[in-house]
Amino acid sequence: MIVAELNEKYHEELSWTQGDQELRYNLLSPLFQNLYENKAVYHERFTCIIQLPDIVISPESFRAKVRRLSLINPGVYQNMPIPENWTIGSNWAWLRLNVNCLSAYSSWVLWPDPIFVQKIEELIQENKLDVADNLIWGESK
Repeated sequence: MIVAELNEKYHEELSWTQGDQELRYNLLSPLFQNLYENKAVYHERFTCIIQLPDIVISPESFRAKVRRLSLINPGVYQNMPIPENWTIGSNWAWLRLNVNCLSAYSSWVLWPDPIFVQKIEELIQENKLDVADNLIWGESK
């Protein structure tokens, strides 16, 4: 399943800030096992494509090493260096579903769906960063 399908079927159970840890583990962990080339679109203070070369999944939480690949929007990092590598993670109970993405409590947002990530990568390769940014935030033109 992709995020949009999960949202249609389990919106009520998965969209709240804190929820059933076991249910979220069972439904959301497969998303991290079906990534396009271990890539996702990521936003925290900037928006980019990331690669998750090392993902650790347990029934309690997941953790992943992150490597920034393609910058889409520098956001608040306009005049600051953007990190190349960092770590993300969340307890499953605090990872929630939005319309087409996942978000960790008051932190980052992740778009893991393989076809979506491929589309964003294509737009970046065509130097259509504004179109990619608009598509990420649901303002597709």
